[in-house]
Amino acid sequence: MAARIGSVIAAVVLLLLVATPAQAHGGASVTIHSDGRGSVWTTAQWQDGHAISEPMQVTMTASGDGGASAAPAVLRQTGDERGTQTYGGTLDPGSWRVSIDLGAPVNGHCQALIQVAASTATPQPTEVACLIPATAPSGAAAPADSSGGSLTPLWVTLGVLAVVGAVAGAGLARRRGRPA
Repeated sequence: MAARIGSVIAAVVLLLLVATPAQAHGGASVTIHSDGRGSVWTTAQWQDGHAISEPMQVTMTASGDGGASAAPAVLRQTGDERGTQTYGGTLDPGSWRVSIDLGAPVNGHCQALIQVAASTATPQPTEVACLIPATAPSGAAAPADSSGGSLTPLWVTLGVLAVVGAVAGAGLARRRGRPA
């Protein structure tokens, strides 16, 4: 009986410790915004409505009409309740395909077509939302100083398995020690 209870507790603890924030919140909702004058920013929240408060690297690339392009840029996190990240530059007038790659904890990709008005024209703001499931592939750009990930999940898993093994072993020893 103790072995069963120990196994159930260990399994629950393991699931809670190994689940990523995206899995716990059901994925993310990311929106690319533009004011129509060349400014670009993103907002992000978990699909359950909670703000994404963890630091997250967002890289933006943009390609425009006639082969124009903006240099890849890492967006700046503002720390507000909407998970806003801003592009430090502005895009020139024209049509742009903006792509963003989101790092951990979201790990996803989003694209938008943005029109930037000339200074004499009326700007047309743009908002394009992307839903990124909790099981999104981790093909997003990793931080430049990334060392390949943490071994913490491995050590937690090994620790939980050791506890489960000890509880199961103690239960078996008690069972064998009793007369049949």
